[in-house]
Amino acid sequence: MFQPSQPARRSRTRSGIALGLAAAVLAAGASACSGSSNGLGSPDQPNLRVGLVDSIGAVPFQIGSSTSTHAFMDSGLTISVQKFESQQEELAALASNKIDVAYGEYAQFLSGASTLATSDNIRVVSEAYDAGAGTIALLKRRGFTLPTWGAGAGNAFNCNGSVSIVVPSKQGTEYLALAAWFQSLGSPLPTNCPAIVANPNPTQAIGAVASGQATAAVLQEPYVTAAQISGGLQLDQDLATGNASAVPVDGYFATKEFVTKYPHTTAIFAADMAKLQASSGQRVVVETALRSAGGIDSRVIAAMQLGTYPSVVLPAKLDIVLRLMSNAGTVNGLLDSGKLTNLSPGS
Repeated sequence: MFQPSQPARRSRTRSGIALGLAAAVLAAGASACSGSSNGLGSPDQPNLRVGLVDSIGAVPFQIGSSTSTHAFMDSGLTISVQKFESQQEELAALASNKIDVAYGEYAQFLSGASTLATSDNIRVVSEAYDAGAGTIALLKRRGFTLPTWGAGAGNAFNCNGSVSIVVPSKQGTEYLALAAWFQSLGSPLPTNCPAIVANPNPTQAIGAVASGQATAAVLQEPYVTAAQISGGLQLDQDLATGNASAVPVDGYFATKEFVTKYPHTTAIFAADMAKLQASSGQRVVVETALRSAGGIDSRVIAAMQLGTYPSVVLPAKLDIVLRLMSNAGTVNGLLDSGKLTNLSPGS
């Protein structure tokens, strides 16, 4: 469960959210999601190893993989879940065939630091979670005034100045959203700007801003709300806007080798996830899960902003994050969204 004093998940280990879903929630998901695999036949590999970093975006999958739900079991898949502390560990496991499917962040799984992406050996199997209004934000100390940046203000961001902004990762979604915002101001962030500091622990980031060790921090929910309620910070800018509006945050990935070797298993998993995403991603499911597991301030649960749980992987939607990555310089060359989402054998 989410522990504000604990490290977070992803390459950042940004979450600390272990979503132990209540039996009532699982039963609700089961009634909506059980059934056949849409005439896709039997899986060519029934045992599927799925890597996971705990996150709000993984709620539908966790419902489907529960023994109380049987969503995957009813389609002939036996899911074994392997938890990871960071996305680097998860990517390494996927690359070495220690897991078959990995839940993770588009910005990091497709970045220039991902050997799977740079070698064209990664495919997007399912959508998971997209940003919504207020889910990514720039936060400052309450009452503190940040500089006015932008070409109109005649003030570019000074990478060697006194202002510092903490992000979970310089490859992550938060960094992409921050970079896009500065670009919209006409003041693009220089590459490797030392004033942008990476810290994967959101609690430490919040503490650094609250104590004045850092000027501001870019966080995702539930940390945006937790920072305001428990950390005394103030929202300065919603960054899930403009070019970063509705940006895809998380998805499920497999290697090109896996989807080519096991096309039926891939298609069945994707079909199951589409149903789970469509029927189990409502806010009430997330809130019930968080309240049932405990460990998070009920005020945060009630006030936090949530993104969306798309059921279809759309190349045009994936292009949003690919453009942000290209503009921020976190990807080598250009990635083809059509190829990344094509699960046909040998594609």
